[in-house]
Amino acid sequence: MKPTLAFDMEVYTNYTLLLFKTVGEPTLVYPFELFNQTEGLDEFQLDGLRTLVTSHRLITFNGNGYDIPLLHLALRGEPSTKIKYASDRIIVQGLKWWNFEKEFNVNLHEGMIDTIDLMDVAPLTGSLKNYAAKMHSKSIQDLPLAPSALIQEDQLPLMRAYCEHDLDSTTDLFRCLEQPLALREAMSVQYGVDLRSKSDAQIAEAVIKAEVEKITGRKLEKPGHSPGDKFKYQVPSWMGFTMTDILPAISQADFVVTDTGGVLMPDELRLRKIGIGAGVYRMGIGGLHSSEKKQIAQADESYMLIDFDVVSYYPSILLNQRLYPQHIGPVFLEVYQGIVNARLAAKKIKARKSDAESLKITINGTFGKLGSKWSALYSPDLMIQVTVTGQLALLMLIETLADLVGVEVMSANTDGVTIRCLRESEAEAVAATKVWEARTGFELERADYAALYNRDVNSYIAVKTNGEVKTKGEYGAGLPLHKTPAGHICSTAVIEYLTKGTPIVETIGRCTDVREFICARRVTGGAVWRGQEIGRIVRWIYSTQETEAFTYKVSKITVPKTLGAFPLVTLPDQIPDHLDYQWYIDEAASMLDDLGVTI
Repeated sequence: MKPTLAFDMEVYTNYTLLLFKTVGEPTLVYPFELFNQTEGLDEFQLDGLRTLVTSHRLITFNGNGYDIPLLHLALRGEPSTKIKYASDRIIVQGLKWWNFEKEFNVNLHEGMIDTIDLMDVAPLTGSLKNYAAKMHSKSIQDLPLAPSALIQEDQLPLMRAYCEHDLDSTTDLFRCLEQPLALREAMSVQYGVDLRSKSDAQIAEAVIKAEVEKITGRKLEKPGHSPGDKFKYQVPSWMGFTMTDILPAISQADFVVTDTGGVLMPDELRLRKIGIGAGVYRMGIGGLHSSEKKQIAQADESYMLIDFDVVSYYPSILLNQRLYPQHIGPVFLEVYQGIVNARLAAKKIKARKSDAESLKITINGTFGKLGSKWSALYSPDLMIQVTVTGQLALLMLIETLADLVGVEVMSANTDGVTIRCLRESEAEAVAATKVWEARTGFELERADYAALYNRDVNSYIAVKTNGEVKTKGEYGAGLPLHKTPAGHICSTAVIEYLTKGTPIVETIGRCTDVREFICARRVTGGAVWRGQEIGRIVRWIYSTQETEAFTYKVSKITVPKTLGAFPLVTLPDQIPDHLDYQWYIDEAASMLDDLGVTI
């Protein structure tokens, strides 16, 4: 494998910077600059740039959409003015790479540049600086000079330093994504398609598209669904209810394709409150949700808490119900079932763990493309058929369990329910789930809880009987890159209090990691502190020295939850002496109160 360089560009009318930095030791930086020149790089610089690019693998953030197209122009010897024009076409006017190729007469896939774009590999969506905040990168800095500026000679070190900070964040992200990138490398070899820069959903589309085309011998085209198209949900034959009349409303409702390619949940369903037993449930495009707030449930000598989650819910719905995009046909199921079977076989062999994980990406990522109008798998009617079937099937399970003596459904979300039941009712509850499994064809996975604390259905702490803690929303740290920092030490203190009885003052007071106290957020238009601009992605700690808040640059109004905040453009190695420990103690106490827990 080629050695790896992080790569980024800064582009102005009279200045172009191409900066490369080694990933790993030794740390080397390679700058190529055009400054106040009417011509492009000279032949000596071009030879050096070509040698560097062809002998290394480049990692970028949004490189496929921005840096790599502009790199091709620099390699062709174009001046800064031309590169700036191309940059504006991309950033200001939204020029996509496939149109860039035509307009600027370049081939972005000629094979000379080996590159990985991390933007789609990273989970969720966000800017590089947003991910830098999540990773606790050393520096988070906004572009120091406006894109329209003319760069002065004494500003060149400033631009190099800024660009190098971005390269450091790119390297941090590359390291955070080591495992998913390794899986993508392996899958690229397996399927003969470069999957290294693709999201899970994009991988699913690429793999299924390639396999379908291999079997059918025809190119798979995007289907023709238009905004305003209407369709109805088809009720499976096995579905039925005794406590609610939801089915007639579902079967008669019109689902409408929006201008963006999504689907609107009809108001008669979106606004409907479905009462079953003591619970109230709501349906939505994203899934079913219960309505509990400030709820505490604990297992004891009389009662137990059981959580049931459906295994591989959406893939199971597709396969069990024999559902497929109409423009692809049943061959879709042939390919999809083949991938599922291959994963099951790989899971049984320890040496094939990575194969099993890569196949899981394809299986679970498929559903995401059913709702994307840009995808060859796009099928909005199928997306609704899957999601609504999943919600209705869960409502059937809830109805069955709620009808049992001594059983109460405490919570329900997209793919599972949590119940509280008398210990003598356990066998009856489990038997009811088995009947449901047989009727629907789905499989449930069980976990026993010692306690469940709900702020609401999307924020909770569940303590399993084996001592493991499951969290969601405000009370969970989230996986790396999945959650913006919000004073994680507070949720840690809450969990320690609930599971071990540790006073929150003790947990917060003994923490020595400054990252645990950091908060961050995106501020539209940028934030201002003490009259100084501090960027659009700001991070801070709460300080005993501060009595003011950040303000929005444009509107001048206060940025929420920043009263007493002290900005950290550069991450300190140690906790500052002025950290306001009391703020975090009060916040943890408030989080406990939101759960219904009184200290």
